[in-house]
Amino acid sequence: MDGDNLDKHHHIVRDVVDCSYLSISWDTSVADTIYQFSQFKPDIGKTTVYYVYAVNNDGQLVGVMSLRDLLNARGDVPVSRIMNRSVIFLIDNEDIEVAMNKMSDLPYRALPVVNDENKLMGVVRSEAMLDVVEEEASEDILKSAGMLFSDAEISRSHAVLESSAFGILKIRLPWLMFGLVGGLMAGVVIEGYEEILSSMIALAFFVPVIMHMGGNVGSQASTIFIRGLAVGHINNENFMKFLLSEILVGLFIGALTGLLAAGAAYMWQGSIELSYVIFFTIVSVCFLASILGYIIPWIIGVLGFDPAAVSTPMITTIKDVTSLLIYFAIAMFFLQGF
Repeated sequence: MDGDNLDKHHHIVRDVVDCSYLSISWDTSVADTIYQFSQFKPDIGKTTVYYVYAVNNDGQLVGVMSLRDLLNARGDVPVSRIMNRSVIFLIDNEDIEVAMNKMSDLPYRALPVVNDENKLMGVVRSEAMLDVVEEEASEDILKSAGMLFSDAEISRSHAVLESSAFGILKIRLPWLMFGLVGGLMAGVVIEGYEEILSSMIALAFFVPVIMHMGGNVGSQASTIFIRGLAVGHINNENFMKFLLSEILVGLFIGALTGLLAAGAAYMWQGSIELSYVIFFTIVSVCFLASILGYIIPWIIGVLGFDPAAVSTPMITTIKDVTSLLIYFAIAMFFLQGF
């Protein structure tokens, strides 16, 4: 991505419009159009002209043609007879993510951009859209870590390093405080199950394993969801499909890692009951983390907030507390009975 793109976060199509394009009047002859094409001087290394656009006397877009179309036509006919009138275009005030989704499903290297009056404003090239995709991905990665960036800071991550200590504190502290509260709540849960811990000290050895597995699965699920949401691959219509798929993946991960951890627990402590506890806990925690990783960002988005900014700290806090509750409940079932 070049430096210019780093200076501004793009929200609508107008922000990425390229004004270096070739348009002609629809009554221009093919020969004259080819001549104008040969005389057109795009920015070397920056602009490639893929299509010629035809406009009427009011500057409204009425057709499009490729260089091949022009070369295969007779020179004395007007372009109105060979142009494609079914033009696919973007609106200049259209949301950039909607435009990205549209272009990703089309084989064209560029699309014309018109205003509300259908007047040709410029073109958007696929290369520019790739820059926007990269920019959006960088934003989501930074926000998912709980950092509250302004638009300019999102575009340039090095701004964090150049901030004062107080500036960095304002960026990072809010969600760290959220995590602190969650950690204290987890401590309260552990204290509440002190009796079961006293009956088998080895249970304490596996608390980090349980929380680590849940954290990783939840983080992966939320990252996949937020990225899919950002590029338009996940929406309200297919949400349940992807949620069920993620739950299935979480169960498989839980079963495989649970078997490994249970085997290690048995070899280490020689307790089949402890192995059962570890296995069923990891399966349950991975199942729960998969759901939270999708449900929480979705709910946050429905409420009108940015899911990338809130999801990871919230998922971690909820997952830690619920994972411990599940762990000790299963331990009580196998070690003491209800």
